[in-house]
Amino acid sequence: IMLGKQSRLFCYDLLDAKDELDEKLEKSYHELSVVTSNRRENEIYDHLNQKVCKSAQEHEEVILGLLYALLTDSAAASKNYSTLAMIARDGMAHLIRMVEIIILEKLQKLQDSVKDQVLWLVRELVQTHVAGADILCYALLKQMPAGSTSRGDIWLVESLLHLLLDNRSWLESQPALIDSVLYTYLSLIPSHFTAKLAALREQETGLCVSLLRSKFMDCIQIGRDLIRLLQNVARIPEFSELWRDILQFPERLSPHFTGILLLATKRTSRRFISGRITPELEIKLNFLLSKVKFGQHKKYQEWFQKKHLSSPESLEMIPELIRYICCVIHPTNEILGSDILPRWAVVGWLLSLCQVNPVISSFAKLALFYDWLFYSESDNIMNIEPGILLMHHSLRSHHVMTASLLDFICRLIPSYCPALDKTVECSVKMALTDILQKGVVPSFDTLFDNPKLDSDLKAMLKATFFEFYPQGITPQTSCSIEESNFADQFALDSSTPEDTVITISDDELVGEDDEVTSAFSDVEGNEAEVFQVITEGRNEDDSNSSAGDGWNRITELPTELQEKLFSFREERNSKQLDECLEQLQKSAQNEGALMIVAPLLADLLSDDFGAGCSLYHEADAQSRSNERNYHCLFRHAISSSSILSLLVALHRHQPKVGYFFLFYLQKTGRSQDLFLPYSKYVGMFSEPFATCVCRDLKECVENECTIFYLLLPDVYKQFHDKICGVASLLNMIVANIDPVQLSKLVHKLMLKQFQMFGHDCQLLQETIISSLQWDSFEQFCVWQLLSAEGPDIQNIIIILEKLSLEEHPEAFSSALLLLKCEPLGAMALGTLFSLPVSSHCGVVDAVGSHWLNLNPSKYAKYLSQLMDKAAVKIDTLLEHLTRVLIYLNNNQIFEVSEHVLTKSLLKLFTSFPEFLAKFESLYRVVSAYTDELRKKPQGNILKVEQKNKKRKVMNIDDLLDA
Repeated sequence: IMLGKQSRLFCYDLLDAKDELDEKLEKSYHELSVVTSNRRENEIYDHLNQKVCKSAQEHEEVILGLLYALLTDSAAASKNYSTLAMIARDGMAHLIRMVEIIILEKLQKLQDSVKDQVLWLVRELVQTHVAGADILCYALLKQMPAGSTSRGDIWLVESLLHLLLDNRSWLESQPALIDSVLYTYLSLIPSHFTAKLAALREQETGLCVSLLRSKFMDCIQIGRDLIRLLQNVARIPEFSELWRDILQFPERLSPHFTGILLLATKRTSRRFISGRITPELEIKLNFLLSKVKFGQHKKYQEWFQKKHLSSPESLEMIPELIRYICCVIHPTNEILGSDILPRWAVVGWLLSLCQVNPVISSFAKLALFYDWLFYSESDNIMNIEPGILLMHHSLRSHHVMTASLLDFICRLIPSYCPALDKTVECSVKMALTDILQKGVVPSFDTLFDNPKLDSDLKAMLKATFFEFYPQGITPQTSCSIEESNFADQFALDSSTPEDTVITISDDELVGEDDEVTSAFSDVEGNEAEVFQVITEGRNEDDSNSSAGDGWNRITELPTELQEKLFSFREERNSKQLDECLEQLQKSAQNEGALMIVAPLLADLLSDDFGAGCSLYHEADAQSRSNERNYHCLFRHAISSSSILSLLVALHRHQPKVGYFFLFYLQKTGRSQDLFLPYSKYVGMFSEPFATCVCRDLKECVENECTIFYLLLPDVYKQFHDKICGVASLLNMIVANIDPVQLSKLVHKLMLKQFQMFGHDCQLLQETIISSLQWDSFEQFCVWQLLSAEGPDIQNIIIILEKLSLEEHPEAFSSALLLLKCEPLGAMALGTLFSLPVSSHCGVVDAVGSHWLNLNPSKYAKYLSQLMDKAAVKIDTLLEHLTRVLIYLNNNQIFEVSEHVLTKSLLKLFTSFPEFLAKFESLYRVVSAYTDELRKKPQGNILKVEQKNKKRKVMNIDDLLDA
């Protein structure tokens, strides 16, 4: 136990135990002091240099000792840094790791003088361009919470800002860091609207606007959240002018920027969203949503609020917390099916905390619904799930919250971005449709047409979402609230009449903070409900209304079929289902019978398709004597078209049917025509084949990712002509993949077990162009898969022509590495030398030089063929060739090519004398070699080379002098 302050690094409370890292650093420093004491400077360097070469452990101890000295002795910091730079054998990688740990885990405990030294060290690493310095900048950015204006946080914001401004050229060489810097400082500026922080705000504004105007295409890699952040600072004149250009003159920012829709439809990477949550907050939020049970959460919420959300300024953090919960924390099926505190409850609690501030409350609601505004089929439904579940579960006892959110989303659609109001409306409705199809909530009937909502709100809901209203239903115009229920939850004044019609207004919502907080916190243990918010999970009371309609219409079916259905409802085993399906095949002569039976079976098979059912553990299902009910269903579907039609009808009520059917066929089918029954099943839908397959696979990856990757090889193999190169499926694959799954797919692709891209050049180009908008890791995975498949090298060069190093660094570098691994070919070389010099000279230099070093003879032969056939623009070819030769400073191409290239170049210059002036240096080199050949007989090239050593012959060096 520490009794008082005994550390030069950390600030300890009276009863704090000494930090292990503190002890480790201090021990290394003492050992370093012993071996360096009473030695001259050159002796110290020599001794340390020998010590770090002995072993990795010795190297680590010396590095840690010098790090301790750097952090605790500012006077000798420069000297110690120089020593560290000279003796480090790993490019300072270990130093970077240790400093990153200190920043992420220990920064708040450091003494002020040590914090100063940490920033000094980061500055030195940046100025000396040490690899990994950007990692430390990321770590510092993550320690800047929104809303905090404490002295320590403002110091960190200012210090890093000055560091970046002083090293602007280094910053601009780090495109990924530019995005994080912009995202962080844009979120911090609204917290600095005080006279005291005016100078800081001006510097932050200057940096952000400068980065946006000079590196706009790098900045938009942030995605749609960039719009949200820019709206928060739109009243600042510099940002107001930027908005004018974004909306009216997008070409001023970049010729590749077509308008705000391009930015709005690009989803924001988790990296940016998680970067706005401090490590301490991140740990506590994940604990809250993975360990705490629903009903026992009140003390944890109070602890969290007291620690992090107690001041008015700290409430500005809530929108970022909500974005983090929605977009980063995606619970597993196991957690979703348990009694762990659900995400929607935490979001509701956070919303209730910030209702004392209408501005922050609006920002928080926008953060919750933000992914709704530009939702697409490729988006993850887990991003929008908390919003709909919060409204759905709050309606019964916390309807004020539901009314507030419904009112907000209705008003948000037409007003958020008037230029894109139709796009926003379609996206929100697509999100709601996806919510229904995946069974997140059973229906919207009780949500949109509830007696607890006032008449104006219900009218607005009907006008906005009329497609989701059942035919013939008109929203009620008034409602009565039972005083007992309302008063129990919100403690309203007892004078409120029992038959009062409650109308929700923005002013009233602001005053409901205490009541709503109580509603979300005071949950008694016996009232806690476990909401299984998996896509198919639901409570017994919330069963799909269509199932109830089906049981009401069961009398329309033949008597024998009715008996079998009732029997199956009682027994719920495959034998009863087998009899039921056999009877259905006799009775299903019309589509009406299938439409009645489908919702009934969806209800009866809910346990088979529910949260507790994992296909991964059903791999040996067919070897069991008691097969699952869906096995029986699929067995009949293979042999009966009527049962196959039943599957189509069943899909509307149970979206999992498609990928369950695929997995069943994979485990039981023959290798030839493995998925033929599935092809017939998909053919019964009105949508295109590829759309249906992607829809089923998307359902699979959202529920059972492992099964998704098990299905992929066979799906691609069987449906190669229909889904090969489909960008949406490829994005689904790389957006959810992990390194192990990637390695497995690469292995199978290299064995030619299936293809993902195919040989269609146009389709491959479209796929790669689509992938340019994806995250860096996703693009990396795309190129790994493409490389494993082995594409046509000519196609890669054609794609390279459409890429830019500055705007597409991931694809550009991957394509170059792929070309490096490919053998040299005449057609590929011709395509390469056809690339424009102005924009792609670097590509030709890199690839052409590699191929020349690899096989000079073949390289010269192919070049000669290109010139003889005039297959490439001559001036472009000569300019590329000159650059390659200058870059390599290599005469080997002339010496080993049996002089074929020399003769072709001379013939070319003779036929086109106009090129002599432009490529005079190249002509002089060729002429020199020609003169040498004329004086020597044809024969062994080695003799020519030996003669060249005795006689001065003009070589490629002369090109540099010309």
